[in-house]
Amino acid sequence: MKRIIAIAVCLVAAAAWWAVSTTAPPPASSSNCTEPAAYPADFRMRLSKVRRVHLQSGAPLPDSLQWQRADVHAPISSPEAKKGGRVRLSNAGPFPAHFLRFGGGAPQFFHQNLQAATEIPLLTKHPATGEISAGVAVAWARTGSTIYFRLHPKARYNNERPVRANDYLLSAMLQAEQHCTEFDELAAAITEMRSHGDSVLSVTLRENCDLPAVCALLHAAEPAFYSEFDSRFRERYTQRIPPGTGPYRVDKLERGRMIELQRVQNWWGEALPLYRHRFNADTLEYHFLTSEAQVWEFLLKGKLDALQTRNITAWQERVTNNDELLTQVYDAEYPLPPYGIACNTRTLPDIHLRRGLMQAMDMDGALAIMMRGEGQRLTTFSSGYGKLTPTITPQYKYDAIAARACFAKAGFTDCGSDGILRMPDGTRLSVKLLYTPHEKISNMVNFLVQSAAVCGAEIVPEPVPWQSCQRQLQERSHQLVFWAVPAPQQPAPKIFFGADAAPEYSPFGLQDERMANLLEQMQTAPEHTLEQIDRRVYELAIWLPGWKENRVYLAHHKRLCIPPSPWCFDALDAHLFWVETKP
Repeated sequence: MKRIIAIAVCLVAAAAWWAVSTTAPPPASSSNCTEPAAYPADFRMRLSKVRRVHLQSGAPLPDSLQWQRADVHAPISSPEAKKGGRVRLSNAGPFPAHFLRFGGGAPQFFHQNLQAATEIPLLTKHPATGEISAGVAVAWARTGSTIYFRLHPKARYNNERPVRANDYLLSAMLQAEQHCTEFDELAAAITEMRSHGDSVLSVTLRENCDLPAVCALLHAAEPAFYSEFDSRFRERYTQRIPPGTGPYRVDKLERGRMIELQRVQNWWGEALPLYRHRFNADTLEYHFLTSEAQVWEFLLKGKLDALQTRNITAWQERVTNNDELLTQVYDAEYPLPPYGIACNTRTLPDIHLRRGLMQAMDMDGALAIMMRGEGQRLTTFSSGYGKLTPTITPQYKYDAIAARACFAKAGFTDCGSDGILRMPDGTRLSVKLLYTPHEKISNMVNFLVQSAAVCGAEIVPEPVPWQSCQRQLQERSHQLVFWAVPAPQQPAPKIFFGADAAPEYSPFGLQDERMANLLEQMQTAPEHTLEQIDRRVYELAIWLPGWKENRVYLAHHKRLCIPPSPWCFDALDAHLFWVETKP
């Protein structure tokens, strides 16, 4: 009897542990407290050891700075918006493997949703007028290449601790010490960061960068939370939720299924111009579903409140003549993820083989058939950067004759009975294509496999979960990979093509002297260099351009109000919506 009781107690304890581990957010290392946390005892000494960006705490503030207020613009959301309610959304992609603000490798697309809801930048840009508007900073000044930010006196993290200028230096220091990819982006744009007391931060730019783009590189690190951040940070911090400055915090999660965000009550930034009447729902549920078909099923059954898709086929099939849903369509130009197929030069070192593969996969045909003519082909690797975007970048066209000629130069001169080319020693022209299964991508892969077979190449599809795909990228064991990461706000080709680039950002495994010289040149002459970098990508045959997704189709139930906004590309991510409650 005692044994049965003991077993029962163990089962109850296990069940309790499972409930906590699957429904509660990971614990932070700092408790709620309104007092600022202490910095490391050796903080200043560690700052002085950082290379590539000079970091200095407590620098004197120059006299006669001409401060510009950034909090006087008209709001961009509807004054009819109402606070309250619960909104259920889906996330296109896997459950996040980590919640690291930096140092976690290539971000998953949910990280962008999470950051938009839980973080705000120092300054941002008014989408209608282009004017600089307030975020964590309420004013700014500029002398030469140095920009000064005066922090909002009420700026707080969602654990109630105040935001201070040194928090940004702490963030840069930790990134540098742990060799985070984000520090490479920071160092490419900034030569110096200084704090001037608690309320003023300054940065000195390497070149004339767009101010909001610079702000996107600067992140505040709350000292108490990061007090254990060291070489084992990926092990310690992967599932911890960092304190944020934004209007939401992670309240609950069910691993693999759902993440719930709760609106911060009495949020300090509620009155900021670009945040007024936004972020209205009390609770946001992000559901991680297995396929877009399941997302549509949940929407049509009323288990989700809205759905955004770039899949016109599904849109036409499910929305037409549906009186229960309201619809909107958005178009915009913005920094685009470089969707496409990347070649690993370490496992595919023969350039003739790579060039043959570029011409053996009919991407234009796949887009025409799978997207019903709506898919627009990417023409450059670096897209959406205004005048910096390359205008003329050569592309490989689908050409069976040209592809076979390239394969012959690579040694594949014989043809087997199945139509696949071989070397004289019998080695088949067989290459694996790694990808994460998704209805649209899976169909496109099948089409590309067939088009390559016509050219004598066997493309072997290798569908794997996102985590397995990331592992192969880390090991650099892949050959071809259907790949994209969120594009940086300003051009940063070094994170993609640098010899020491992180593999999750750089599946190319590139070691090329010409590219290395161009990346150095990029620091001083970006307008004349980015196009040359794109041309070099073509010459090396390391990336087959996919498509650009700058059109979004939105369907939502009537309980959700989403005002039309011609300036807004993504109404859900912009948090313009609210729940309409009946009187």
